[in-house]
Order: sequence, then C-alpha cells, then structure tokens
Amino acid sequence: MAKVSGLNVRLYVEGNDLSGDANSLDGLGYTQEAFDTTTLSQSATSRISGRADGTVSVSAFFDAATSHISAVATANSGKLPTSDQNVMIPMGSSVGSESVSFVARQADYGVSGGTGSPVTVSVSYAIDAVAPTFGKMTTSHLDTITSSTSGTAIDDSASSSDGGSWGYQVTALSAVGGNARWHLNLQHSSDDSSYTDVASATVNSTGAANADFTGTLNRYVKYRVVLDASSGSITFAIAYRRA
Repeated sequence: MAKVSGLNVRLYVEGNDLSGDANSLDGLGYTQEAFDTTTLSQSATSRISGRADGTVSVSAFFDAATSHISAVATANSGKLPTSDQNVMIPMGSSVGSESVSFVARQADYGVSGGTGSPVTVSVSYAIDAVAPTFGKMTTSHLDTITSSTSGTAIDDSASSSDGGSWGYQVTALSAVGGNARWHLNLQHSSDDSSYTDVASATVNSTGAANADFTGTLNRYVKYRVVLDASSGSITFAIAYRRA
C-alpha cells in the first residue's frame, strides 16, 4: 500500500455524512491492557491481554442544520446522545481502501468561537464493547444507485475461515411500490464468478449498523444491493473485515 494523505478521509455517524463539517480526526485507534503475569521461574516479563479500548476526537465547524455535526451531536433533545452510535471512517476514495468502523458512546461536545474566527466544535467518541475494526471499503466513499446493483470485487488473495465483521451507513434512501425497502448484502466468491451472501440487512430508512459473521470468507468480496420496490434511490457505504 502507498502512503496516503488526509484528503480522502470521510466521517459517517449513524447514517449522517459529517465529512463536510469535520476538518480533522485525532487519536483514532485502540489500547490493549497488558497484565504482568511474570513468575519467579521466568527470566523475562510475561503478560496476558486485558480489556481493549479506543477513542477518536473530531474537530469540526459548527453547523446546526439537520444531519450536520452539531445537530447529530445534540440529538437527544439538545443533549449528548445516550445510546451507542455506529461510526465509519473511510481512509481513501477507492473500492478496497482501508476503513475504520466501530460502535461508540459520544463522550463530549464543545463549542468554541470568537469575532476573529469561525465557530468550531469538538466531539469525542469512546468506543464501546469492542476495539475498532480496521477493514476495507466495498464502496467508493458513498455509492448512490437507483436499481439493484453489484459492486466491484475486491481480491484479498486468499480465503479465511474465522468469520469477520461488516458495517453499513445509509445516508439517503427512497423507495416506491412493492415492499419499499432495500437489501444490503456482503457477498463472497472463490472464483470471482459465483457469489453468495455472507451477511445481509434489510433497510427502509437511513441509519447504520455493525455486526459480526461466522464461517469462511472466500477470496473475493463485493456488495450486492437489491431494490424490493418499483423505483427508488439509496446512498450508502459498506465496509468489512476478516477476523
């Protein structure tokens, strides 16, 4: 992989594209407790793993419009959201680019400003339950489609057998007729010809989710999005990670 700049980084939170508000991310990653278990009989330090944790801090420009960062950060009747939020951060603009996905609690929200500068905000997320997932994007940032569509295949060179995780962000959606819904599928193949679903979700509104899946994940991976209606449009991102 080549070195990359921050020009193609994006930020999606609970089906909201906050990339047009945020101007920097800081501290994205995780920590792992390491407990010292060295005994008298050992000549070097021995450790076992403990709890994993992670955080990310976002700096942005104040915008209180619907689906912008200030409205999203104060979505609980003007207060901090109290439930888990699904966050996805693509690190590049191409299919197969690295991504970071996680479920987090919003830890704080602050506003700064003066007469000689724009009003800015800071938001930080404390990752909840599991460490961040470092994976790959099956979309090119956000894809917008108007009919059932398959994405571009990613060649991971080999299959894996320990399952993995995937996540999606839906920032815009419409559907008319039929069951008025969309099916999001993560598919895999051993030959880049015959594909089957390894994970799936059905959506009829904007939003986001992260979930694990088990079993074999074959060499080739792509998305398949199916419209269960006569017409519609969906704007979405899908990422995955092999375990």
